[in-house]
Amino acid sequence: MEEPIISVKNVVKKYKTFEHSDSKRFPASLFRKKIMKTAVKGVSFSIRRGEIVALLGRNGSGKSTIIKMLTGILYPNKGNISVMGLNPWDDRAKLAYNIGVVLGAHGQLYWNLPAIDTFEFIKSVYRIDDGEYDKRLKRLIEMLSLEKVYKKPVRTMSLGEQMKCNFVASILHSPKLIFLDEPTIGVDLPSKNALKEAVLDTRERYNSTFLLTTHIVEDIEIADRVLIMDKGKKVFDGSRKKLNGMFGNYRRVELAFGNGKIPELKSYGRIISSKGGVVRMEVSVRALKEKRFINLLASRNVLDYRVSEAGLSHVLSKLYGKLEGKRQVGEDE
Repeated sequence: MEEPIISVKNVVKKYKTFEHSDSKRFPASLFRKKIMKTAVKGVSFSIRRGEIVALLGRNGSGKSTIIKMLTGILYPNKGNISVMGLNPWDDRAKLAYNIGVVLGAHGQLYWNLPAIDTFEFIKSVYRIDDGEYDKRLKRLIEMLSLEKVYKKPVRTMSLGEQMKCNFVASILHSPKLIFLDEPTIGVDLPSKNALKEAVLDTRERYNSTFLLTTHIVEDIEIADRVLIMDKGKKVFDGSRKKLNGMFGNYRRVELAFGNGKIPELKSYGRIISSKGGVVRMEVSVRALKEKRFINLLASRNVLDYRVSEAGLSHVLSKLYGKLEGKRQVGEDE
């Protein structure tokens, strides 16, 4: 059986920070007390070659710390990490030649130069063969519609154009593993779709592995698997289908009633809104199959109806709500 491309075992990461003391002396910033915080608390997971994995979590969940340890920027206080069989912090230079990184907030393009100059620089650094470089660049430029963009100064590009060029720069050397940190932040819809297609195409061609961190739910659609962090702990690891099954066992129902006559509906599920004879509500999958609900849909007063699955954003909201509830119970106890 093939070894995982990423292996994380019982990893703990602590860091030192400061907060103001209760001193009322001026200036208060000089009177601080040192505290130790645990950003990652005994996390374990592995990722196989060719997987696309979405790493999710609210601010402060520990996902950025995980990424920094996987790329060798930080090292854990406890536990073991292996990336492509390498120790990320001891073999950082060697690892850098085999990974790609796309940082949504921090690009690697030179601001006053055209993107092609960065591409040529990367070609030299990674010693990419001329023919292979031309073939890869042509494919990516065409796929991302950058024909009229990549030869003009970066400062004149739109945000979407910059993100697409950053993506090209990150995968030109055909890395085995690519980290995408908020790759579509502030990017328009056509550019988002183009980037998703490029990710899927790259995976298909080179069996590349992608680890994606994002706050944008639509980005998760291309992921084979979802990892969710909360307060430094891994709280979910599985497919989107599994996540939906755990927290999405209901459907969104939209009912349009005639003559403004709306019957009592609270017994069927949770009413989200009711306006102009149109009612939107959440109904459990079990309630949908009950005879009385089927009779409701068949009644003459119902002009039209629509049933759809719960969106992933709502499923995640329910998960985070459940986690928050558990914390509050623990605090109360």
